[in-house]
This record gives sequence, C-alpha cells and structure tokens, in this order.
Amino acid sequence: MKNFLKYAILTGLFITPFIAFIISNTMLFPFITGKGFTFRILVEIIFGLYVILAFLEPKYRPKISWITKSAGIFIIVMFIADLFSANVSKSFWSNYERMEGFVLLIHLFAYYIVASSVLLTDSLWKKLFNTSIIASVLMSIYGLFQLTGYIKIDQGTDRIDGTFGNASYFAIYLVFHIFFSIWLLLGEKEIWKKWMYGAAIVFESAMLYYTATRGAILGLIGGLFLAALLFVWKEKQQYIKLKKAASYFLGIIVVLVVGFLLIRNTSFVQKNPILTRFASIGPGELTTQGRYYVWPMAIKGFAENPKTFLIGWGQESFNFVFNKYYNPKMYGMEEWFDRAHDIVLDWLVAGGLVGLLAYASMYAALIYYIWRKQSPLALWEKSLFIGLIAGYIFNNIFVFDNLVSYILFFSVLAYIHVRSDDGRQMEFKTPSRETINYIVTPIVLLLTVLIIYFVNVPAILANETLIQAMGPNPQGLEGNLSLFKQAYSYNSFGNDEITEQLVQIAVQVAAAPANQGDSQSKLDFINLAAQKIQEKTKNTPNDARYFVLGGSFFDRIGQYDLALQYLNRALALSPEKESIYFELGSAYLNKGDTATAFQTFQKAYNLDPQATEAKVIYLLGAIYTRNVSVINSILPQIDPSVVLSDDRIISAYASVGNYKAVIDILNARIAKDPTNLQNRLSLAYAYAAEGDKQTAIGIVQQMINQNPSFKTQGQQYIQQIESK
Repeated sequence: MKNFLKYAILTGLFITPFIAFIISNTMLFPFITGKGFTFRILVEIIFGLYVILAFLEPKYRPKISWITKSAGIFIIVMFIADLFSANVSKSFWSNYERMEGFVLLIHLFAYYIVASSVLLTDSLWKKLFNTSIIASVLMSIYGLFQLTGYIKIDQGTDRIDGTFGNASYFAIYLVFHIFFSIWLLLGEKEIWKKWMYGAAIVFESAMLYYTATRGAILGLIGGLFLAALLFVWKEKQQYIKLKKAASYFLGIIVVLVVGFLLIRNTSFVQKNPILTRFASIGPGELTTQGRYYVWPMAIKGFAENPKTFLIGWGQESFNFVFNKYYNPKMYGMEEWFDRAHDIVLDWLVAGGLVGLLAYASMYAALIYYIWRKQSPLALWEKSLFIGLIAGYIFNNIFVFDNLVSYILFFSVLAYIHVRSDDGRQMEFKTPSRETINYIVTPIVLLLTVLIIYFVNVPAILANETLIQAMGPNPQGLEGNLSLFKQAYSYNSFGNDEITEQLVQIAVQVAAAPANQGDSQSKLDFINLAAQKIQEKTKNTPNDARYFVLGGSFFDRIGQYDLALQYLNRALALSPEKESIYFELGSAYLNKGDTATAFQTFQKAYNLDPQATEAKVIYLLGAIYTRNVSVINSILPQIDPSVVLSDDRIISAYASVGNYKAVIDILNARIAKDPTNLQNRLSLAYAYAAEGDKQTAIGIVQQMINQNPSFKTQGQQYIQQIESK
C-alpha cells in the first residue's frame, strides 16, 4: 500500500509539468481555466493520498524548515486579509479569467508540502526537473510552429505565446527552464547529455527572444550576469575553468549591452520590431503605459487607512482601488485594471504591509538556505539559483504571476527545502494499521472526493454551460435562456462572469428585431438580465464595474431612470472616470434631458481636455443643446479627420436639424472618397431633409448614370425623396 501511494503521488507530481499544455476550448478563458482546474484537482488527489502515506510512513511526514514556516505564514496572513476583503467571495475563489485567490494559494502550499515530503532524493528531483525541461522543449517547438505560421498566435500579435495565450506568461516559463537547463548541464558528466541541455538552452533562448517580453529577457540576462558575478567573486580554486568561463561571460554581456546602446538608433535596430521594443526603453516610455498611472493608484489604495496599510484589500480587489483612484489621463487604455502589474504593489494592495512582508519572507528564507555556509549546494549551484530568483523578481516588477510560474516557484522552494535537509520533522504516534485502514483512509478519501467536487465540478459545469449559452442555439432564444438559467443553477464562483455575459448579450437581444414567436423569449431574456444585474449590484455595492454594466444595459433597453440611478452610483464610486460620464450623458440624452447631458459631457471634458474622445463628446453635447459658442470653441481643437469620420457628429447635427453642417461633412467625405455610395446617398437624403429635393434627386440620378446596375435601387430612392 505504501508503494502504491508513493508511486501514485509521484505520477501526479510528474504530470504537473504538462499542465502548461492544457487549452480547454469548451470553457471560457480556455488558456486559464483548463490549467487551473486540472492543477486543483491533481493537487487535491495527490494531497489526499499523501495524508494517508504520511500516517503510514513517518519518513514522509513534513519537515518544518523556515521555508515551510514562511510559506505557512504567508498563507495565514492572506487568509486573514481575504476574510476582511472588499469582496470576500472573489478573494477566496477568484474568477475564470485569473483562477487565483486564496483557493490557489492553499493548493500551491499543498503542492509544496507533497513535493517536499515525497521527493526526498536529489535523483528524484532531477528527474522531475528533466521532465519539466522536456515539457518546455515541446512547448518551444509549439512556439516555433507559431513563429513559422503553422499554428496561430492566440493573443493576436506577432509575439509567440505557446499554449499560454499570453507572451509574458510563456516568457517567464522559458526563463525558469533555461536556468534549470544550465544548472543540469553544469552538473552533468555525460557529454551527450551536456549537448542536449546546451541545445535546449539555445533553442529556448531563441523562443524567449520571439516572445519580445522585455522584463523576462532582461531578467534572464540580469540573472545570469548576477550568477556569474557571484561565482567569480566567491570562487577561489575549486572550479578554475568555470570561473574563467564566467569571467568571459561577464565580459560578453557588458560588450553586448554597451554595443546595443551605441547602435540603438540605427536603421538596423529601428527596422526590427523586437529590438525596437528594447531600444525604446527609457523614462519617457513609461509615461505612455498604464503602469505610469496604475502604480500611484496602488500606493494610494495601500495607504488609504490603517486597515489597508496593514492587511490590504484582499486578493482580487485591485479593481476597487483602480476605480476609486482612477486617473482621467488613462482614458483610451485598458478600461478595468485588476492588477497593478508589479508584484510588490500587487501584494501591498492584496495583503497590505504584513502581506507583502510575509510574501517577501519566502524569498528571504529561500535565499538564506541557498547561500548559507551549511548549504550542500556547490557555489555554482548557489549562484545560479540566486540568479534565477533575481531574474524572476525583476520580471515580476512589470507583470504578475500566473499559475505555471507559481508552480515553478513553489517547486524551487520545495527543492531547496529538501536539499537543505533542515527543519524538524512533524512527529506524532503512528496509528494502528486497522485505524489507518478503517478510519483514516475512508475519511481522507471521502473528504478528497467532496473537496474535488465542491471546489471544481460546479464551476466547471457552469463554465461549459455558459459557453453553450453564448452561442447559437437550435431552439432560439428560449434555448439560450434555458442554458443561462442552468449555468446559474450550479451556484458557482462563475456567477459573476455569467451575469456579465448575460447582460451584454441581453443588450444585443433587445436591439435585434424579434422573430415570430420569439417576443416572449426576448422579454424573458431581458428580464433575467435585469434581475441578475440587480442582484449583483446589491451583493457588491462598492464595485463600479457592475453599476456601469447595469446602467448601460438599462439605458439601451429604454429604462432611463434606472440607468441614471446605476450610472450615478458608479460615478460616486469612480468619480474621475470619463467613460462613466459618457455613459451617463448618453442616458440623459436618450431621456431627452439635453441640458444635463451637456453638463455631464462638459465635466468629462474638464477631467482631461486633451483627450480626443472627451472633445468629441463635449462637441456632441454642444450640438444637441445648440451651444454655438462651445461648438465654435471646441471644433477647431478636434482633428478634421475625426470630425469627418465620426458618424455620431453627423447624427447629432441631423437630430437638431442642422443639415447644412451634415451636408458640409458629407461633401468633404465624398471629396476624399468619391466611390463611397453610402456617403452620396446620405448626402441626397440630407438635401431632401433640408427641402432641396431637386439637388437630392440629381445626386441619385448621377449615381444611376455612373452605375447602371444601381438603376432599380436608385429609382426607389428617388420615389422616396419625391414622396416626402
């Protein structure tokens, strides 16, 4: 039984490196959810088996090192922070898009306990790392197929992303495995294996380059530089050849960096999109990125009050900080940030100062065990692992972790814990075999099954049902509605995502003409969306996102008073977000209150007068209220090409009967693109609306003369004009 349990657990641990390949196309967020649920279920299984094994065999019981203690303290601190979160449910369960929260942390800790307690020999660990390297090479081959066009790059750019759906996630995955390969290469004696590791390093470094992820690439270079520097500094006489090679490496890195700085403005660099990304690095570039605005928001949120300062807002709560301290100059960037894109600030917001210190304590314990004198690691191993940690931290200054990078980090924690051979083993009296067989084992297996079910199954079923609900259904709207209700019936943490998708689709349903027999289904669809968004905003009364979603929905289905109520609440929660003002002003316009709409648009404009959209919206408000002075003032500030192309401006002028302005814009459009039939037809209608039917008919007749195939359609338009 011991052997069965041991090898079952080892099988689970050795499957873990292949989780990175999972893409679940039957679920929403396929690159995240499939990996997340698989990891959770796998850890739940092997942890349950491990508990039984630990009862049976004392040598597999955990050793409590400072690494274990620091990880445990971090888990406890974040549990407290999440318990007092701005959104407790989300802090614990996260959502489909991230699959993190406290649930992930506790699974990572369980993974660490199992790995550090069962993989007790260096040989087993190296087999695991070799397995992970094999997986990473296969992943790099997948990236090569993306690079050559045989497989689609999923994030829609030319930056390869493997099966992660995100180039940054793929990049840090490669950084870990390049370090692992160098480590195993230096410790290997067989030449053919050295060549294999060397080939893996070169191949994966090339794939890392094509991710074009600057933080990861610079983290790799900086981490290797630090590793070589530490080794050269500390090495005396034991590894002379390796010290010489490390010295040469340091020189090569310095030459390459200085050389790149000297040629960064040459055409060779500027014509290469990847090298251009590195050449553009500088203080000025940061001001064009969301981080420039988001990082100060995170600091304000952290320092808001003693509670947030000490234990933060809870995991998955950055959106509250983002909305509250939103900077209007961010308009046009990502609308809803849920991360600070900096590991320090993310944990400051999630767990406060205590949470950040608890998180940092894992690194402190890890570095201590790597570098201390009693460490069994050779100097070159110490240097490499310190370099890996430094590169990982540097990367995380600009992004945030994902499931696979978390797994790799906790694997390193577990490995160093085992190699340190430090800590006191957990001791308790081994129960009798009968107790284990008839009490411990059934209880553990039952709990494992229950945990697997309640933690995963409802959310998986809800996600798969949601995907079906969002697509075409042979039963029409009634079928879609039934699937949405079924998705809710699982009562999972996916309910928030279900509500978002339901409301967005309900807007489309409301705008679409009802097919015969679909009128009641359409009404039921809209009513369900209204009910669910009302429930959501009641349960999370401080989340501006859902009030905006609800306000926009009610505006589009004609319930303007309710829309105004929701949007005003959203504005109170995020008082400097222009997009909320735009939605609010639109609701006032639709209600017929043009004066208040204009005032609302004016406030949005005043938040950031340089924003093009704010200028356009302010102009629209001025047109609807016939405020000539504002029109004359704001119109010259807008790029003529924007005025020419924005249909909202034409609609606004037409709605107030200013057809002269409509005609001027359409004539300018036609001068720029004479072949556009729709613009010429719109011009004809504008002349007809102004009362000049003769000119309108002349335009249509000219279109018929130039394009005889348009004759039948053109004559119908002429009849319509004449009948007005």
